[in-house]
Amino acid sequence: MPHLSRALFACIILTVCLTTILAEAPAGPAGPAFPDADPASTGIPARALEILSGRVQELVDNQEIVGGELVIIQNRRTVFREAFGWKDREAGQTMEVDAVYCVRSMTKPLVGTAIQMLIDENRLRLDTPVHEILPFFAGPQTGKITVRHLMNHTGGFPFTTIGKPLAEYADLAGIAAEAAGTELLFEPGSRFEYSDAGSDTLGAIVAKITGSPVERFIQERILDPMGMTDTVPLLGDNDKVKARIPSAYSGGTGSWTKHWEPTDPPIFPIFLTSQSLFSTTTDYARFLTLWMDQGKTGDRRLLSPEAVERGLETASSMGEYPVGFGDLDLYYGQQWMVYAGPGEDGSPKPVLFGHNGSDGTHAWAWPERDLMVLFFTQSRGTMAGIGLESLLQTLLIDGKLDDPSLNRRVPTKEELQQVAGMYWDETNAVAYYIVTPRENGLTVERPGSMHLVFKADKTPGRFVHEVNPQVWVEFLRSESGAVDSMRYAFGGPLETGPRYTTVDGLPSAEEIVARVMEAHGADRLPELGVVRVSGTLNYETRKMAGPMTTLFDTNRERTEVRFDSMTQIVVKSGDRAWSDNPATGVQELDGELREQTLLDRYHVRFGDWTQHYESVEVLKRLEAGGSTILLVRVVPRESPGATMYVDEETGLLRRIDSLVLIPGLGIAGVKTQFHDYRDVGGMQIPFRVESQFATPMIGKVVNTLETVETGVEVSADTFAEPSSKGENDLGKED
Repeated sequence: MPHLSRALFACIILTVCLTTILAEAPAGPAGPAFPDADPASTGIPARALEILSGRVQELVDNQEIVGGELVIIQNRRTVFREAFGWKDREAGQTMEVDAVYCVRSMTKPLVGTAIQMLIDENRLRLDTPVHEILPFFAGPQTGKITVRHLMNHTGGFPFTTIGKPLAEYADLAGIAAEAAGTELLFEPGSRFEYSDAGSDTLGAIVAKITGSPVERFIQERILDPMGMTDTVPLLGDNDKVKARIPSAYSGGTGSWTKHWEPTDPPIFPIFLTSQSLFSTTTDYARFLTLWMDQGKTGDRRLLSPEAVERGLETASSMGEYPVGFGDLDLYYGQQWMVYAGPGEDGSPKPVLFGHNGSDGTHAWAWPERDLMVLFFTQSRGTMAGIGLESLLQTLLIDGKLDDPSLNRRVPTKEELQQVAGMYWDETNAVAYYIVTPRENGLTVERPGSMHLVFKADKTPGRFVHEVNPQVWVEFLRSESGAVDSMRYAFGGPLETGPRYTTVDGLPSAEEIVARVMEAHGADRLPELGVVRVSGTLNYETRKMAGPMTTLFDTNRERTEVRFDSMTQIVVKSGDRAWSDNPATGVQELDGELREQTLLDRYHVRFGDWTQHYESVEVLKRLEAGGSTILLVRVVPRESPGATMYVDEETGLLRRIDSLVLIPGLGIAGVKTQFHDYRDVGGMQIPFRVESQFATPMIGKVVNTLETVETGVEVSADTFAEPSSKGENDLGKED
């Protein structure tokens, strides 16, 4: 394999970025019960709840989420609780109320609470340098980091610094030590940068000061006193809890793939205070009341009022993060998200607080209204929770049941079909947008860059982004009434792109495919037997590098990459594909992920595209870097289409712009460039491949080949389903 497989990259992401851990929690005293109540008795109109229920059901029907639960608690009484959609879509299991969800980053407020407790007890100060507790932070840069910096995400860390399998870390101290060895992005305290590394370091601080694992402190000092008996830091073999956990999906609207289910092994062997908690809506509401009640639960005080004030400070603006709560701005406090409006003195005044998690969980609390809303899903990549904020504001806060925004326009199928198609970006000669109809809206894709979902706006012909109404597209018509261009606002200046029309004088798809096959020598592959390519995979953004080896022939491929002792394997054989990594073990791929993985094989990428794609079309000829390039669009049967950049003179493939599904993350744009082609037995193989992902947390990945061998002898099981231990041979020595 001459470049990084999407499935292999997905394995890396799952293993080092997107992890969870669970454990059985001991029973504690009963916390707030939140008994059911008639909505009218709390002042909430039944009609408002009907509209909210209908909207969440729309989210399921429109495939914006797979399943979820919405709970509204007013005056400590439950006025609405309903489950929607699927607990496991493939198994046909419907979602149940009070399911146990992975709340991901909603773990952060709990470690923040633990830190506040230690401050209350004079065992810690906000301005304590971290190196006084964890000596390995005593470096030129990290020596300046204080507890306060970690609490409000101003320490200078990138999003994550984990660089090997979690099983190789004994505890959070090891993860904190790795963070301490990372080059900081900026001077501590100078700006905000959301970081799991900082929150995990807070957990290591709690463990160091208390002399016991942080999960024990959280269990004994927070979960037990609050009666949060359904909240678990560590799963282990707790089958009773596993039975209540929904299967986890990732992707985005209309494109969900299951990446974990409760019968799979727990992903994390240690408790990460950035993301590993599992909880229910009821239990997390109990936790919210601790902060709403100024640190008390019943007649027992767990936090001082000063700790609550510290935690809910408006420390750092979250800038362009979308907010649907009226005119409120979003800030980050000390491990809490705080929504604030202008106070009497002009400074931000907190109105509500909460947090969300990347698997699609949200919690909001309005202390002055004694109102809590919890919306939990298991759909990683959904924007539904943020989109729900404006509806909560309109119905529950403003009480505007007759607001015109509630009357959403439903576009006709004819309207959607009329605007479907391809539109050029006039500011970029190689960029175009693909507009595809979906249930009550549109999907707009730009290969290599973005995948966005739009819903119909009140204005005919206009569609707004599912979360951010400042992002929109509208379609303009000619005098004859035909749609001839798309006008759009994607955060920059207003632009207009013409609709694609066929260009004369271009070679046919068959001609360009034949040229590519001839240039790359794809027909030589049967003569060469099994080919082995070896080199280095450099995940530059994460500063991880390791050896990578691929074996392939005319229809099979096996790739293995190692980072320290972490091994990732992807096997493709015929129409089947498997991945094997420490996070999930061996999994057979299916659906969209299977298709895009199989399309990454050498004989497909540089072979007969017409045999493997549903459509192939030559779009444009342009001059770039002294060469004439043909843009060719290829569209698979299930996954998003891609743009192939073919050198018209040589026939070599120079670049691919595509959109890929990464389990646990979603759909990401990636631009892959092929460099340093060399002849190997009559085939042209790129010895350097650079993949630039549009998602900043992924960044740039470079694959450099060092050796290529042909006619390699392999064992019988080389291209079979990987063993659970990843022990299949990568080819015997000649």
